[in-house]
Amino acid sequence: MRRLVPALAFLLLASAGASAQSTERIFNLELGTPVADLPTDQWVYPFCGTNGGPRSLELTSFADFARCRAEPANGLHEVWFIYDDEWEYIARAYRDPVEIGRFSANIFYEQPIITSLLIDDAGLVQGYRMTTDPRAPTEIRELAYNLHNILKSQFSGAEWRCEDLPRVTGEEPVEGVFFKQDCVMVTGDRFIRLEGRLLQRPGQFRFAEITAGEFESTARLEVYNLDAVKDAPCCQAFAQP
Repeated sequence: MRRLVPALAFLLLASAGASAQSTERIFNLELGTPVADLPTDQWVYPFCGTNGGPRSLELTSFADFARCRAEPANGLHEVWFIYDDEWEYIARAYRDPVEIGRFSANIFYEQPIITSLLIDDAGLVQGYRMTTDPRAPTEIRELAYNLHNILKSQFSGAEWRCEDLPRVTGEEPVEGVFFKQDCVMVTGDRFIRLEGRLLQRPGQFRFAEITAGEFESTARLEVYNLDAVKDAPCCQAFAQP
């Protein structure tokens, strides 16, 4: 009974603190928000980003965004961050799978994700980026491309324009499935780009255990304030809805 008391106390605290964990997700971000107004109690550990990849230079705060080199394609500074995962680690300490699932912060539809903000020189957030995490275990990562269609359902306001890209020399299906699609949506104020991939590139194999994880299964989302990027190389062709 004495061992149950801390666990029960934790569950009560977790329920009471659920509002603290109701993290403001990046989808709800109003583009044009100053970095000073970001929910820094929920979005933590800022670093310079690497075009949707792992973090690089550590930053003291989001206000240090100018230390990150502007991307040539859009002129914006990428700042990597994570959603506060304190409650998740408390749940893991108690090894409670239900609570772990409830409070897993940096996962979207079972997929670990990498999130980053795209900030202009004036310190206004003009876009954001979300990608599936290539470091996920193979059995999870092989389903990452499915997030492409889930992310499509998160946006409305215009029609998606999608293109199934052809296989190039050396690209192969993964267990009979080949998926290589790019989509864009342009609304009155946003440019949205979405990519999905499930394929093997040249030199990747699955016939041996040591190379079983050598394949690409990804989803990648970029959302921009259209006015901020309509003349940038990334988005000129899609400036008109």
